[in-house]
Amino acid sequence: AILIGIASGVVLVIAVIGAQASLRRPRRRADLDIPPGMKPGPSDPDLETSILVKLLFWGTVFVVAMALSVAAVFVTEPETNKNDTAQLLQQSILRGHLTTLPGTEENQLGFNCVRCHGPGLHGGQNFYNGNFVAVPNLQIVCNHLTLDQVVQTIAQGRAGTDMPSWSVQFSGAMDDQQIEDVVNYLLSIQKVPKADNKCLPGGAASPSPSASASASPSPSPSSSP
Repeated sequence: AILIGIASGVVLVIAVIGAQASLRRPRRRADLDIPPGMKPGPSDPDLETSILVKLLFWGTVFVVAMALSVAAVFVTEPETNKNDTAQLLQQSILRGHLTTLPGTEENQLGFNCVRCHGPGLHGGQNFYNGNFVAVPNLQIVCNHLTLDQVVQTIAQGRAGTDMPSWSVQFSGAMDDQQIEDVVNYLLSIQKVPKADNKCLPGGAASPSPSASASASPSPSPSSSP
């Protein structure tokens, strides 16, 4: 019993000493829950070494990649513009061709130019003022008219003839784009030798008539020429 009492006393003393030691030891503070945007950034030594090197490396890579992409665009841009221009011209020619055909439910662009000028605009006849009159062959119109004269004739018509004015500026039914499309189509079907062609080859026409607005236009047609 004496030994048990001594052992119990020793254990009690050790427990008291351990408790006092633990109370004197400073407690570790729990990590603060700081939002990422409010946490301190890298230290100066870190920025001046590995992080700075990485930033400079990737910045150089991005600058070089951007410079190469700009150079590639610069080299290919002329060909791209050329292809886009050719594609737009082909679309304009197609619209101009549809404009010369009769207007139908399927072809709502049609103004029926072929009624007077014949299929393919190779010329024909029209009944005007009680007489049959010859209608010119538009496949050779550039043999005797310049491009400006072609545009002017379509826009303003020809006074005293069966050719009406087609531009909305002269009481017609076509806007500038439609006239340009028709002119581009006419240029595409020309059978005039290059040496005799008075029109600009492949040039897009300006639909603005060269004559003054005070000129007397032909009456707007009730049906297409």
